[in-house]
Amino acid sequence: MERRWFANAPEQFCWSIWPDEEEAVLFHQGSGDTLMLNPLGEFLLKRLQLERQTPSELMRSAADYFEIDANGELADAVHLSLLTFRSLGLVISDSL
Repeated sequence: MERRWFANAPEQFCWSIWPDEEEAVLFHQGSGDTLMLNPLGEFLLKRLQLERQTPSELMRSAADYFEIDANGELADAVHLSLLTFRSLGLVISDSL
C-alpha cells in the first residue's frame, strides 16, 4: 500500500507565474522560503494542494497532463520531487 501525500499548510502557498516563462515561483509563508519550480514541481504541488495522492496517482496524472509516458523515469522524478518537498516542509504523507 502506497502512502498518500498532501500539501503541508497549503494556505501558506503563494504562487507567481509570469507569462511566457516555464518556471513558477512559490513563496511559502510558514518557512519564508521562495522556490523556483519547474513545470513538474509546480504541477505536483498544486495537485497535492487539492487532494491526497499516492506517487502512482501523481505519476499517472502528470503523464496525462504533460502527454508523456508514465514510465520509470517519470516515477523517479515524482519520487525525488516528493522527497525534496518533504525535506522543505511543503508536503507530508500519511503514516503506514
